[in-house]
Amino acid sequence: MEMMRRREEVPAEQLRFGESEAQVQLRRAWRNVLQALLPQIAISSRRYLESVEPLELEGDLVRLRLDSAFGRQWIAHRLRHEIENLLAQQLGFSVCIELVGEEDTPPTESQTQTEVPLIEPIAAAPPLPPSHFNRGYTFETFIVGRSNRLAYGAAQAVVDAPGKRYNPLFIYSLPGLGKTHLLHAIGQAFLARFPRARVLYLSGEEFLRSYVQAVRHGQADEFRERHRSVHLWLVDDVQFIAGRERTQEEFFHIFNALFATSRPIVLTSDKPPRELLGLEERLRSRFEQGLCADIAPPDFELRVAILLAKAEREGIELPIEVAEFIADKVQSNVRALEGALTRLIAHSSLHREPISLETAAAVLRTFFVDAKAQPVTVQRVLEVVCHEFGVDPQELTGRSRRGDIVPIRQIAMYAARDLTGEPWARIAQVFGRNDHTTILHAYQQISQRLPRDPHLRARIEAIRRRLGCAE
Repeated sequence: MEMMRRREEVPAEQLRFGESEAQVQLRRAWRNVLQALLPQIAISSRRYLESVEPLELEGDLVRLRLDSAFGRQWIAHRLRHEIENLLAQQLGFSVCIELVGEEDTPPTESQTQTEVPLIEPIAAAPPLPPSHFNRGYTFETFIVGRSNRLAYGAAQAVVDAPGKRYNPLFIYSLPGLGKTHLLHAIGQAFLARFPRARVLYLSGEEFLRSYVQAVRHGQADEFRERHRSVHLWLVDDVQFIAGRERTQEEFFHIFNALFATSRPIVLTSDKPPRELLGLEERLRSRFEQGLCADIAPPDFELRVAILLAKAEREGIELPIEVAEFIADKVQSNVRALEGALTRLIAHSSLHREPISLETAAAVLRTFFVDAKAQPVTVQRVLEVVCHEFGVDPQELTGRSRRGDIVPIRQIAMYAARDLTGEPWARIAQVFGRNDHTTILHAYQQISQRLPRDPHLRARIEAIRRRLGCAE
């Protein structure tokens, strides 16, 4: 009677185009099954049930679609009997369920008749260097959560409406959170949709190096035309051009030429445009005129989902409790998370033992020890800060008063004192200073800024993580 009352309280639904009454009945029944099941399922596993699409009801056979092979296996092993019982209560007769994936369902009429705009060829354009996209970095393999949803949606919009939405798209985050994955996904999806398109993907460091080479060999015009003749311009780690006056000048004019002709531009950086030290104001304003989307560190649920997805791609059955254990222990970034799982999979394969919670605990204990084996010294702090900001150690230990170098030097001095506890005089010696007053001043300046500057706190925390000192 309780189930019958619940069914009667559901309002009548409208038929969707091309849908039968049996499909409406199945859709309503599945909705009620979800309401009953989801409270019993761990949050990290609910995405599989929520992704199920009820396809059709044929006699006593209910066909459900779920594209994740691991998800289909998980549901079949753990929930098949309960789902069949709940569906039988909803429909009024016994049923069997069949779980199918994308490869088992024919494309719909709308999918087969989608029109793809033409990309006009560009005559006499210089050849492009090959864009070595990682085949594993696609939209399908990018796991979406609250921390990256905006960046993911905007990246898809670049392919769906090139040059019309979010141009330029500027994606920023700390290292290892998925910026490069999205760039590769955009490039590959764009080429799949526009096979004749000219797509150029490179890093800011490659842009700088190739521009210097072009000027040195008298090929600046060819370099300029190569970049201006693309249909999609993807530049990773654009922060590397900051502080390089001539390179920024060239970048500015290429950017303007592409933007004026509505060519999509996607840039990534380790921080937002306003935080890029040494970036010219005219470039900063252009980077901000489109959409700036950040990617935050993944929360617990997203970390679990990332691990399960990677295990599925590797053809490994990863117990939920193991995924949750790893997600709890590795919180810094996606690369570290996947690295931990890779190590666990390798151990399991080499020793021919199943993945279990006990195995994971033992393997990851070694993983953490290895990660923190390098001692934290003033010199080590200096190296990590230089890597984090993309500067040479000589610039921080020298006497340069450039506006983009001084704040980085102060951060390095602060981190050296905060993370090593070395005497002021010892830190001053490493930084090439005759006395400790400069170090003390830098420490005080950063200490005062930290409480009110979230971006500075994020950079200090990134440095801590690199050194294995995360709080």
